[in-house]
Amino acid sequence: MNNHLNLRQNKRIKYPLIAWLLIIACLLLYSLCPGVSYAGKEGVFVNNNVFFTLEEVSLSKSSDSQSMQFRVMLTNGSGSAVDFNNYGVKVATADGRSYYAQLSEKADALVSPSSDKTFAFIAKVAPDLSADQLNVTFFNRSRNQLELGALSVSKAMSFQQNDHQFVFNLSTVDASQTGNTFVSVQAGRAFAYPSEGKWNVLLDITAKVSGTASTWDPTGLNYVLQDAQGRSIALTAAKTEESKLDGASVTRLLLSAKLDAQPDADKLVLGLNVKSTGKDIGQIGLQSLFQSVKVGETATLTGQGKEGLTLTANKAEEIIQSGKHVAVVTATLHNGSTRSIANPVLTGLLVSKDQQNSLATDTVVGTEKYTSAGKDASYQFVVEIPDELKSTGYELYISEKTATTGNAQNGSNTSNTSNGSNSSGAGTNTGSGSGTGSSNGTATTVTLPLVALNLDNGLQAGEDGAPVSDSALGSPFVFKADNQTVDKNLEISLVEINSHSNPETGYQSVIAKYKVVNKGQETLPLPELATELQDSSGKTYTGTKQTTVLKELVPQASYAYSYSYLLPPGIKGTFKLSILAGSASSAVKLPIATKQVAVKSAEGDKSEINGTTLQLYPYDVTINSWELSGNYSNNTWAYKLALDLKIAKQSDVMVDDSTGSLEFELVDPTGRILGSSTYTLQGANKLVTGWQAVALTNVTNNQFQYPLSVRVYETVQTPNGSAKRLLVTLKQ
Repeated sequence: MNNHLNLRQNKRIKYPLIAWLLIIACLLLYSLCPGVSYAGKEGVFVNNNVFFTLEEVSLSKSSDSQSMQFRVMLTNGSGSAVDFNNYGVKVATADGRSYYAQLSEKADALVSPSSDKTFAFIAKVAPDLSADQLNVTFFNRSRNQLELGALSVSKAMSFQQNDHQFVFNLSTVDASQTGNTFVSVQAGRAFAYPSEGKWNVLLDITAKVSGTASTWDPTGLNYVLQDAQGRSIALTAAKTEESKLDGASVTRLLLSAKLDAQPDADKLVLGLNVKSTGKDIGQIGLQSLFQSVKVGETATLTGQGKEGLTLTANKAEEIIQSGKHVAVVTATLHNGSTRSIANPVLTGLLVSKDQQNSLATDTVVGTEKYTSAGKDASYQFVVEIPDELKSTGYELYISEKTATTGNAQNGSNTSNTSNGSNSSGAGTNTGSGSGTGSSNGTATTVTLPLVALNLDNGLQAGEDGAPVSDSALGSPFVFKADNQTVDKNLEISLVEINSHSNPETGYQSVIAKYKVVNKGQETLPLPELATELQDSSGKTYTGTKQTTVLKELVPQASYAYSYSYLLPPGIKGTFKLSILAGSASSAVKLPIATKQVAVKSAEGDKSEINGTTLQLYPYDVTINSWELSGNYSNNTWAYKLALDLKIAKQSDVMVDDSTGSLEFELVDPTGRILGSSTYTLQGANKLVTGWQAVALTNVTNNQFQYPLSVRVYETVQTPNGSAKRLLVTLKQ
């Protein structure tokens, strides 16, 4: 008795009144037009109140077999419970062939009145059958196997063709397992790339375990890579995700191996066998899984929490930066879900296919930690290309670094391994290789491959594209609109840049001072800027940032900090100053703003005239008068520098203890340094307006000459030590 129900798609009957109305409507339709198939969901009636529907079907094809997984819903619109055990299910074809279907998940057989319940099944079917050739047939066990009707697989509410999947009953391959435990292994994306003289093969798989022992660990299998010659290479399995779904456990694994030679991807097969006995279970062909996308194409990301996420490579360029060839690939992560997501940590590996070698890229990202629904996040993958690795054809492998809890297991060390290594897989956390798991289940980092980007057309010629800003001091930098380093609400300007040549050390010290203004309405992190000066010949000099205390800037406030640059003493004139994207650890940094600057040399050796104002932004320090006096006692000299100062600070600029330091250095006419002291303009024991006493003590050298002088420096503390700029010399 095969009746067809015109039910609304994907809606389950949950209320008695709705159930009765639908049943009555369907019975009226059937009585008027028997045998007619109505649009919507098919159903098989047990009686006027109870019927079956086919909810979900998936056909899983491995190398030489096919499994069908499906769910049936029993809707009970009657006033008493219905026992599902009274009914049977099988898979059949129009020509009379039938296949046994087994329950694959635990479920209570009783269906309460005015409710519904689904039951999961698995059946092995002939590998050549398609969905339109298959039906799910229902029969009544209590009435001598009376057939009730059949439902078309192709008309199920949800149908999915799962290629590269193998399904088996665990008890049929492992005598230690009892009951019905079903394991489905679905192969996902596959990757093969050269690195450090080896070929890394990575395979992303998902193992679903349901039934009696749904908590069984899929790392209990051996995973083996096999080629057309029958050679086998052990694969290491690292857990990357674990979850529960409809009473089943779902585990995502990253399989990896290192090979001595490039594999023929079209002939690779994933073999499964029992770890304890070595018994073969089945095979999954991998031929079509080694896929790549081109620039402009969109790749859908898979995995837990990645629903709705896509990644698109927008452009791939080669630019000349500081005389180096640099590859820059720009990609957009689109959040097509209905929720905000934490931006993933993405890494890149640029492969020169003809050179069969690879380069790990730096990743440039914005300061935003989350991307809202419907919004985008931008990533840049940047790497310098050595001349020996230049190529007309590249591939970029984009991966995600993720923390996971699990363990890594080696695959079967099968014999006849000749073109592969029996090592434990990728085993490192660099590039796009997999990270090893921990044997005791502690947290570890795994690098999951996401996308292989085909760059066979080569890298297009590009320019750094950094806009040129007004050269005047105090004028804001103009940043690239798509830069990921400086928030649009931050205004950055150069307020000072001066140099001082030190004949004793043989180099020229340039100190540049930058002012940052938060023009927004919320507190923002201070960006970690990289900067460089470039002279007229193209030589570049990297800036070292002052060690600062302040990490965030409140709305409508300003902050100033310095960068120091070491140059040869003879370099003068106008320089190109660039602000670069990338942290201090980045190997390659790209300009996001530039300006031409004239570096002024300090005339600190000129005798000080009373009333001179020393400018060390955000402070102006005026020396109204000074006097140097000394006292000799116990074979040492103690000098005191008395200063009448006027100190003013820019009122709108925030300061901390790292802002503004003056070093006083006592020297004789030969340039010998007799002693020094450093005083701050902020914090404890700071210099203030009025008369100040600067102590220059413990001068033990009795061979110095007169007259003495005091050199006054501005000092900037950096991770590489103290950088100094001579401000003035106080001569006796």
